[in-house]
Amino acid sequence: MQKRKKKIKIKKSGIIIIILIVLVLFLYNPIKSIFQISNKGYDLSTSYKIYKDGIKDIVLKNDYSKTLDYVINSDYYDEKEIDNYFKIKYFEYDEFLKNINIWLSLGYKYTDINSINEKNDNELNEFVSKKYVSDIVSYLDYDFFKVNNFDRYLNYFNGDYKDTIVKVNIGLDKKFFEDPNVIKDYSIDMIINKYNKLDNDFVPPNLTELDNCSEKGEYLTKEAKEAYDSLCFDSKKAGFSFGVTSSYRSYDEQLKIYNSYLKSNGQDYVDKYVATPGFSEHQTGLALDIKSLKGSPFKYTNEYKWMIENSYKYGFILRYPENLESITGYNPEAWHFRYVGKEIASFLKENNLTYEEYYAMYK
Repeated sequence: MQKRKKKIKIKKSGIIIIILIVLVLFLYNPIKSIFQISNKGYDLSTSYKIYKDGIKDIVLKNDYSKTLDYVINSDYYDEKEIDNYFKIKYFEYDEFLKNINIWLSLGYKYTDINSINEKNDNELNEFVSKKYVSDIVSYLDYDFFKVNNFDRYLNYFNGDYKDTIVKVNIGLDKKFFEDPNVIKDYSIDMIINKYNKLDNDFVPPNLTELDNCSEKGEYLTKEAKEAYDSLCFDSKKAGFSFGVTSSYRSYDEQLKIYNSYLKSNGQDYVDKYVATPGFSEHQTGLALDIKSLKGSPFKYTNEYKWMIENSYKYGFILRYPENLESITGYNPEAWHFRYVGKEIASFLKENNLTYEEYYAMYK
């Protein structure tokens, strides 16, 4: 007679324990990983996405990335750019995630992207979203870089980034008088040259007749006149004698002078020595041509030497120095001085800059 096999009875509670053990073993690694990720600074939801996307290991090897935190929760996440997300600094603006994806796709490095974002310039962002510039950081290193001139920098590039930016900012990549900036409002720091002209009807305010170190009929604006008075009094005390050959000239007066020299000396002469009407500093009421009452040519007089050493103290600069025709657009004029105020004049003196270079870098 066969013995009956005993049925093994497992209590219901035991089954539950087994199931729980299996679940714990199954879920242990994911839960552990998620908490490890969250310890880096990510919330649990993001930590789960990181684990699910299989990038746990690289995340745990790096510090918390706000850029990764935001992009992985967006439609812009691209796994192949994971390394760059850790290196790209997060910037708080609406198009940040969209922009970095566009720029990465164009070929920009994370260093380029950080430099672009640090400029915080919407126009720059739009420009680089349309064009890849391999050496963009070399341009952005200079505070006087202007995004509106970027294409011109690229077309003019002469091997020196700073020099290229300065010269293009001045306008030296264009022909003289081509598409000039028209200035209508008066200011003592206004710049007038072959790229910036005055409106034909421009008349400076507070024109005042000179009554010191000048014959009658010469005018400057009030502030320039007062500065010239101080210069005149101090130079007299030091034994020097100055006069003025020309100061304020209207557009119509400059036109007569221009046409006269054109008729007698030709186009090449006026291009070098005579300002085209509207492009003359004399129309600003801030410029004057000085002479020595003790000798000539002015360049070889003691008065000239005194002006070179002292004019900045009164707010005047030698406007067209020697050997800088390529910057100023004019041959040297030892007699032509321009009032810009003491602060700017002192800065130009200390830094050995022309007015064009100052404007290109600091205005």
